[in-house]
Amino acid sequence: MVSATKLLLLLPFLGTLASPTDRTSNEPVTQWEKSYDRLQQIGENIFNITSDDQLQRRSTDLKTSKDGVNSAGYYYSLYNDNHASAIYTEFPDSGRFQLKWNADKEFLGGKGFRGGSTRKLSWDGYFKAEGDYTLAVYGWTTDPVTEWYIVEQHGTGTPGNGHILGQVNVDGGVYDVYMLPYRNVPKIYGVTNFNQLWSVRRNPRTTGSIDVTAHFKRWKELGLQPGNPVFQMVTAEGFKGSGNLDFQLH
Repeated sequence: MVSATKLLLLLPFLGTLASPTDRTSNEPVTQWEKSYDRLQQIGENIFNITSDDQLQRRSTDLKTSKDGVNSAGYYYSLYNDNHASAIYTEFPDSGRFQLKWNADKEFLGGKGFRGGSTRKLSWDGYFKAEGDYTLAVYGWTTDPVTEWYIVEQHGTGTPGNGHILGQVNVDGGVYDVYMLPYRNVPKIYGVTNFNQLWSVRRNPRTTGSIDVTAHFKRWKELGLQPGNPVFQMVTAEGFKGSGNLDFQLH
């Protein structure tokens, strides 16, 4: 299974990311329409996990795209092919990570779990940011392929496509649900069509617990189709602005 998928992921880039089907041709591309380079990089990273004997025992500062599974079993990832001014600090024997940025280009960094079933992610710590950013539990699925976000807080950007499909009531909050389709894009996880699924919290927060299973269940009740998790992690994604976080996953 891995070898076939990897062959698809390692095909050359076939152009730029297609626009969602509901965006007109004269509208500018927004930060919510993700760069294909970033999607491709994340897809490839999943199949290039760092082996245990390569893990460093001390905290490690990452400035370029890298991912792996650390000695404590946590999956970590930094996407920074755009060379944004962002530093991800990995603590390889725990669920702790730090991220600091002052950037005007897209990057994404986070920590969580690879594979398995949907689960509850809990974390605490410090977070402060300004500008255009998203703090979310984030991941991809296969069968079918979807990209998904459970947004806890965001900056100046507006998630989703503006059309609310329903709500999720969980973890002490209400989340509005959106779906954004991408069609005729270069292959990611072997497909050229996929949907982005969104749950966006109405009352923002920076720490707590997210029951990913509850969100998936509600999405399915609304006719959406999340598949099997490739990974699920607590992330910060930045576009323009600055921020600083120090989180511990439990």
